[in-house]
Amino acid sequence: MRKPKQGLLWLAQPPVPMVGGVAVKKSLASIFCLVAIIATPILLAAPKPAPSQANQDILMLFARQAEDPVRIVQASFGADNMLLDAHLENKSHNKVQNYRLGWAAVKKEDVRMGKGDVVAVPEGIDTTTAFDISGNGIPAKDELSRHPTGVIVYVAELQFQDGTKWQADVKKIKKEAIEMVR
Repeated sequence: MRKPKQGLLWLAQPPVPMVGGVAVKKSLASIFCLVAIIATPILLAAPKPAPSQANQDILMLFARQAEDPVRIVQASFGADNMLLDAHLENKSHNKVQNYRLGWAAVKKEDVRMGKGDVVAVPEGIDTTTAFDISGNGIPAKDELSRHPTGVIVYVAELQFQDGTKWQADVKKIKKEAIEMVR
């Protein structure tokens, strides 16, 4: 005969379900361990965004310059935010001999201005109405490393074939840059 205390002990413990003669607790534990072993290398190998680039997209634009003699009407930017090429419109219809592009890097209310090198237009290129140019390292990489909110590229200077020169109004460009990035 059993003692009364031992007889009640089996009632206090939940029964172990059996599936195919194997305890379910051991099966679930084994499956969990197997999933953990398989998933660990996958999770460790997943690419993670660089801390400096997380939520740091730079808005790349070109200035409107509606009243200026030559302006950018279309531009292509690379993955590194550098200007690849641009299509310029010449409303003055004077042949452009050389030009210089500039940029305004905006970070909050701070605007940093920069200019590229003077670029001579190759002979035989008709610049009297519209023409294409290459980016030539605009904007500078050191400006992009400061993580601005946006960069606005613009035509900064021109020299026409007749010798006349033109420069963009820097105050107007700064104001426009802040408005465009907001």
